[in-house]
Amino acid sequence: MRTRTLKMSPRVTEVLDVVQNFTATERLILARVLLDSILNSETEDDADWMNLSLASFQKDWDNPEDAIYDNWREFYDISER
Repeated sequence: MRTRTLKMSPRVTEVLDVVQNFTATERLILARVLLDSILNSETEDDADWMNLSLASFQKDWDNPEDAIYDNWREFYDISER
């Protein structure tokens, strides 16, 4: 198995030694699982960040001082269509 010339940790070297015994299909499955683990992690992190920001926004937006703006359509005489 050829890889680019990179400085690899002993752990990665050990894993590559084991992976060399895998079939091509097994290596493809492993590559897919590894890639999915990274992509899913990033997606979950993005969703967590979005939920936190949305909760903060709602907390700031839904408060007694801003209640005056809740009926802005009525105040400006704009229909909802």
